Amino acid sequence: SQQIPIHFIEKSREIIPLISQYQAQLGILASFGKIIPEDVISAFPLGILNLHPSLLPKYRGTTPIETALLNDDSRTGISIMGLTKDMDAGPIYAQKTIRIDRNTSKQALYEQLATIGSQLLITILPQYLNHHIKSISQDTSQASFTKPLNKSDGSLNPSQYSATELANQVRAYLNFPKSKTTLLGTNCTITKAHSSNSPSTELDLLCNDGNYLVIDQLRPDNGKTMTATAFINGKKNRRP
Repeated sequence: SQQIPIHFIEKSREIIPLISQYQAQLGILASFGKIIPEDVISAFPLGILNLHPSLLPKYRGTTPIETALLNDDSRTGISIMGLTKDMDAGPIYAQKTIRIDRNTSKQALYEQLATIGSQLLITILPQYLNHHIKSISQDTSQASFTKPLNKSDGSLNPSQYSATELANQVRAYLNFPKSKTTLLGTNCTITKAHSSNSPSTELDLLCNDGNYLVIDQLRPDNGKTMTATAFINGKKNRRP
């Protein structure tokens, strides 16, 4: 055990006295999701390095993983950048690109990027601490921004989206806001699905491109996750 102290804070400025207490030289930020004030950044003599799960300047903001899945991107990556007062706009010290498989869920992609990011951070830290690393300024003209997700985003709308777009939503919204619809009179969360030009069961949704969102796995409200076939059979067994 490294005996590393853990502190839970409500406001980012609560970090400032801790920086003095531990004589911290450098801050590392990952999965925080809020703007860090400039006085907190400058309180670290060597600033703050931020691990951001996209190939900056693409997908600045709070939902880069979800946005990559929604856009059906074939690749994404991790960027290690110097934190500045503007969101995800600081100099880039390292990047690594990975491919996205069509079956990759948000959680799986998050875990993959977290592992790669931690390994990349360990690799560059000695160079950064010794001032032997070069940075690349971001091209602001190429920047794109993600948007926060709301509960309302999880409502599946087959009349508005193609089958592929809905399949991507199921992947991207797996933990939040979740992909919700009503099947055989029951409110359900779709946990796994794919697009097809023909339906497999009566649960499948006809989308605006003439293709179907095939439901592979779902979870009824107040129920457990199951296959589409198990859900249908359960409904049939309850009929008089």
